[in-house]
Amino acid sequence: MVTTTFITGASSGIGSSLAIALAKKGHRVALFSRREKQLEEIKTEIEKNGGEALVVPGDVTNPTSIERAFEKIEREWAAPDIIVANAGVAHWIKTTEMDLEKAHQTIEVNLMGVINTVQLALPRMINNGGGQIVGIASAASYRGIPNLAVYSATKAGIVRYLEGVRVENNAKGIVVTTICPGFIKTPMVTNKDIPKGTPLPFMMDVEKSTKKIISAIEHKRSHYAYPRPMAILGKIGLILPNSMYDKVIIPFARWWFFR
Repeated sequence: MVTTTFITGASSGIGSSLAIALAKKGHRVALFSRREKQLEEIKTEIEKNGGEALVVPGDVTNPTSIERAFEKIEREWAAPDIIVANAGVAHWIKTTEMDLEKAHQTIEVNLMGVINTVQLALPRMINNGGGQIVGIASAASYRGIPNLAVYSATKAGIVRYLEGVRVENNAKGIVVTTICPGFIKTPMVTNKDIPKGTPLPFMMDVEKSTKKIISAIEHKRSHYAYPRPMAILGKIGLILPNSMYDKVIIPFARWWFFR
């Protein structure tokens, strides 16, 4: 049986890399993003390699467009077996300088985009006897990161939301995989908003990152964080008391972000 996979944020970065790699492994890939032109280019690349792709343009902040995408996929192929909720934005801005419009956008795309996608996919998957939900969170979900306060909050929200979905629906054949990458070399971490000279430790190429995500999907991991050094630091951060975390992060933040 051919696996049908729906990917949000598929026009660039992790999303496009996953789409191309999964298509090479035999998945039928539905490409969802606002940028239709880029989706068509990715579809062309997939088909040149003998794969199947379907462009379903839309916006994760608009549930109606997600619903229409699922309906089109069902007409053309079948209901998705796997959904990858990947769409996201990041504004590298001091909290005191971030306007509410950008804060709301970050929440709407990163957190509500995942919730919109999952809430609309879940009943379909349950009716079909099961499926896999993959959410792209971040290592920033472990603790609040300076200059990425709202982003950190949305990624932490994704982790907890997907955890609730997993434990509630496990008996219904629903597999939930939460992915927490560190710094991946994509437009999100190479954009002009990042303060010049900001260190990006343990940076990983998107191709290597994609292989790790696919492995986590295929092994049906419930939670997967990488690269390993970043995952270890994040997990240590979770158990540190606030007083100790502040002693570590505040001097570091002053040097890193506020130079």
